[in-house]
Amino acid sequence: MKKNYWKHLMLMLMVLGSFFFAFKPAVAQTGTTVFFSPDPANVYLNGTNSQVVNLMIGGAVDLISFDIKVTYDSTITNIQSVASGGFFEIGGCVRQENSPGFLWFSCFQYGSSLPKSGGGIVLKLTFRGQTPGTTPLTFTKAEMSDVNEHLIIATPTNGTLNVAYNSTIKPTSLSGSLELQGRVDRGGIPVTLSVGQYVLQGPYNATTTNVSGNNLVFTNVAMDVYTVSTAQARYLNITPEMGRQIALLATGNVLPPLRLVGGNAIWTNNEIDIFDVALVSGEIGKTTFIADADINNDGKVDIFDLALVAGNYGMNSVDAYAGWLQ
Repeated sequence: MKKNYWKHLMLMLMVLGSFFFAFKPAVAQTGTTVFFSPDPANVYLNGTNSQVVNLMIGGAVDLISFDIKVTYDSTITNIQSVASGGFFEIGGCVRQENSPGFLWFSCFQYGSSLPKSGGGIVLKLTFRGQTPGTTPLTFTKAEMSDVNEHLIIATPTNGTLNVAYNSTIKPTSLSGSLELQGRVDRGGIPVTLSVGQYVLQGPYNATTTNVSGNNLVFTNVAMDVYTVSTAQARYLNITPEMGRQIALLATGNVLPPLRLVGGNAIWTNNEIDIFDVALVSGEIGKTTFIADADINNDGKVDIFDLALVAGNYGMNSVDAYAGWLQ
């Protein structure tokens, strides 16, 4: 028994010294695999913030040791603890490294332990979330030794781990009143809620209707914090970069009233300047005209469109909506 123990210990040391079984050929047991379960795995920051991921083996034949390396993104998650999964009767390890982003375990059985065949859990890895995101779990080494002193190269299947907030939150709604300067019709204003800051649901899109009072309604939206933006042609818009956020609770979510400022004929720059003046003034009175010059959308370009540009000349979105949703 003692003789077998030292024989297996020397065997494992040779694995780490890169002289692994130089006197016997390496073989690949085509049925030997390593993989993760569950896959994908989920860690919820607003739950227990932990998830046990089993490092599994399958199709093993008479194995007595393993040498496995795994990498992952340590900005997303870290392995809090490592425990034996029970497939191997681990008698000792010549390498047990668990550092951020990297795991390396090289372990062997005592000489009295029976060689292992079939499948099971090699290691139990407890992950803890750092920040929302997704990281691959990648095998960079998966080698075993069998009772006949052969090197066995297992076939790896990499995994995925997601760190997020639990999305099983009851949906809520959001309403608001939006209008357009220089227009009677209040319909058709596109409004977007970004991907939620914590639950990571969305984005959500809605369009205003031409009714009095609240003419914007979002339904079945997860309770979370969202960035609000608009995308109305020929008007100064609320852009995502402005960071106008609203926290949605279970009930009673209402946006402050918003009146979009008109005159931004070249409307992608969110500033009313000489280029807007030039576009509108150049299209006045034309039967066929550039659509964005018709600021008030009444089917013609005239003095009323130019008045909106001139009256708001020099304005930009940041200044125009300085007090909205702050």
